[in-house]
Amino acid sequence: MNIFSIYLHYPFCRARCPYCAFATDTENPDISTEYRDLILREMEMRSRQQPWEDGHVVSVYFGGGTPSMMPPEFLEKVITQICSFWSLQPDAEVTIETNPGTHKTVNFSEFLRAGINRVSIGAQSFHNSELRTLGRIHNVEEICKTVNKVREAGFENISLDLIYGIPGQTVDSVRESAKRVIDLGVEHLSTYSLSIEPETPFEMMANMGHLKLPDQDLVADEYAAICDEMSNAGFDHYELTNFAHPGKSSKHNRIYWRREPYLGFGTGSHSFDGKNRFWNPSETSAYLSAIRENIDPVSESERLTEFQIVEETVYLSLRTDDGLDRDYALEHCDNETISDFTEMGVLKHRGNRLHVSEPHWLLLDEIVARLLQYLPSDST
Repeated sequence: MNIFSIYLHYPFCRARCPYCAFATDTENPDISTEYRDLILREMEMRSRQQPWEDGHVVSVYFGGGTPSMMPPEFLEKVITQICSFWSLQPDAEVTIETNPGTHKTVNFSEFLRAGINRVSIGAQSFHNSELRTLGRIHNVEEICKTVNKVREAGFENISLDLIYGIPGQTVDSVRESAKRVIDLGVEHLSTYSLSIEPETPFEMMANMGHLKLPDQDLVADEYAAICDEMSNAGFDHYELTNFAHPGKSSKHNRIYWRREPYLGFGTGSHSFDGKNRFWNPSETSAYLSAIRENIDPVSESERLTEFQIVEETVYLSLRTDDGLDRDYALEHCDNETISDFTEMGVLKHRGNRLHVSEPHWLLLDEIVARLLQYLPSDST
């Protein structure tokens, strides 16, 4: 293996959002300090294992949780350790997530000096009422202050997150949030449709009848409004849920979508070596216990079948502007369905690549199911 990406998960937050199903915990100074020490030990452990030895790292992503709560000197230590175990490419993208509600305690200039070159800000909405519905700890003013603070620190690559499909949200309010993103001059936008995840407070509220998501037609209209605004502002719609100025698409996310290898560290992190997936326990206590005993923390693994590889290749390729190799599609997909979708305008041909037309991107699950309907699902 020569090239891969690194994901480092910091599970701690000031407060957990009621819709969040990620591996997160509220901040505990004693545990978080030990966690940081032990994640460095996991990196050392993994660096001695095949196929990760002597690799070239093209991107590093500090996710969470709220990883911007970590001390800058620790981030610098992580990056230094990456450079000692592997080769960090000179043009590597190094991203950290941050919550606008914590901006007062973060020195972004120190993050830049530590080696971070991209910041992803969890804005989620530019309407305070929607932020309250989501249980966020920040307001719209703090989003703007955070963006300005990051820019003043010298960062030239800033991404914002927006959520649509929020109860009480409208197409107009979503459109206004997209316009605010554009007005702030950031380089990238990631969007997410709100869903009710198992074992979250939102699930409990929904079961009690206190929370109801909008119907799918409204959600589709909200998504279309975001697409319109970002396209009109010159952003490339380079992936189903992501928009960027030319040259500013997320290198790290493209690694996932292209099914290239990535190595995860920390609670709940996933790794992929090209053929196998493996992941750490989602409970921080279990993760820490394993590392303390110098035991590999991997809790589960999966070797992909041939069907899974084809399914992922088709699905992930079609959700990006890379598209799907036409020869690969003709070999693995139902050719009659390809022809039908082409005549209907669902699929477009650009050179030797197949692309899903933008108006049909939200139907991607159904499109892929139709394309692979005759491929044996138990093939290995």
